[in-house]
Amino acid sequence: MNFTPPHLATIAAETLIVHGDRDPFYPASLALEMYTAIPRARLWIVPNGGHIPIFGNQASEFAATASAFLR
Repeated sequence: MNFTPPHLATIAAETLIVHGDRDPFYPASLALEMYTAIPRARLWIVPNGGHIPIFGNQASEFAATASAFLR
């Protein structure tokens, strides 16, 4: 996928970006770039998180973080 900052800047919804700091496929800098480009974004870099850090050991922490964000 190739999302450019101008394209990401059109996202109007509040957005939670979740990214593992140990993702073997995508560097955390990509998540930071998305966070910077999306006007109402929040960023959570998951410590010791791999690719798709919302499952496994981090599932309950993700559920709590996402629930708080959605409130």
